[in-house]
Amino acid sequence: MITKLLPLAATLLAKTLRVRWEGEEIPASSVVMFWHGKMFAGWWLMRKLNPVALVSASKDGEQLASVLDAWGYQCARGSTAKRGREGLEMAMNLVESNSAETIVITPDGPRGPRHRFRRGAFVAARELGLPLFLVDIKYSSRSQLKSWDIFEVPLPFSKVTATVYEVRLDDFPGSPAEQYAWIDREITMGQIPREVMRG
Repeated sequence: MITKLLPLAATLLAKTLRVRWEGEEIPASSVVMFWHGKMFAGWWLMRKLNPVALVSASKDGEQLASVLDAWGYQCARGSTAKRGREGLEMAMNLVESNSAETIVITPDGPRGPRHRFRRGAFVAARELGLPLFLVDIKYSSRSQLKSWDIFEVPLPFSKVTATVYEVRLDDFPGSPAEQYAWIDREITMGQIPREVMRG
C-alpha cells in the first residue's frame, strides 16, 4: 500500500517547492551527487536529466524506487552492503548504452557516515569521462528527523536553494586507498566549501 501512496504524496509535496539555482550549470550527461539527508528535493530536481539512480537493495530502497519510478528515473539497485558494485556497473551500462544520460547518487548513503563520501560517484565519472557535480540543498522551512542522516523533509511551499559545485577529477588516482585519500584532501579540504561538508 505504501509503495502506491508514497509516490502520490511525494509528488504533491514536491510540486509546491519553489526552487532557486546557484553556481554551475549541470549538463545533460553527468554524474550528480547530493547528501542522503537532502535527497527529497535532490531527486525531484534531477528528474528531467534522463537519470538513472543508484538505490539501495533494501526494503527502504524499494519504497524510494517507487517514488523515483513515478518521477521518470531508472533505478540501479545496490549499496555498499548489498550488490554495491553491481548496482554501480548497471548504472554505468545504462549510460554507455544511451538508455540514460545522468547518474544520480547520494554519496554518503545508504547508511553513512553522514557527509562522508564513498567512491562510487567519483569512479563512475572517471570511467565514463563525465563531469561530476555536488549539489548543496537548503530548505527555508523543513521538518528534521532523528535518523543517522538527519533527514530533512521540506514543508509545503518551502523555498529550495540548490547550489551546484563541479568536482574536478584531473588527478583522481586509480587505487581505492589513494582515491579515499584524494577525496579527503581535495574535496573535504579544498574544492567544496567546509560549510557544505558540515551540512
